[in-house]
Amino acid sequence: MDIFETKGTHAKRIFRSLVPILSAVILCFVFYLGIARTQADSLEKEQITLTQALEGGAIRTYALTGRYPQSLDELLSDYHITYDSEKFVVEYVPNGSNLLPSISVLPVTARKGGAR
Repeated sequence: MDIFETKGTHAKRIFRSLVPILSAVILCFVFYLGIARTQADSLEKEQITLTQALEGGAIRTYALTGRYPQSLDELLSDYHITYDSEKFVVEYVPNGSNLLPSISVLPVTARKGGAR
């Protein structure tokens, strides 16, 4: 603080020096929120695409052979479908040879120890 500087002038000078820092922090926070939202949208689209691929493969198998695949492994190998098992859990429950199997694709939300 300068000898001839008033308290109001000193406060204004400090505020003007903090504005760029606060602006940068706010900009980084907005950028972070945008990235997080994009990642969530991408995961949701991957989940939908995987579900559609699995259901479509099961239906095609039925159309060609007259029966649905009896296991997830059979479906994955017949149509060369791959997925990241660290991102998704696939549940495939056959309901007989002539009924569409129950197919669920769920995102993995927690890692070991409960941390994401």
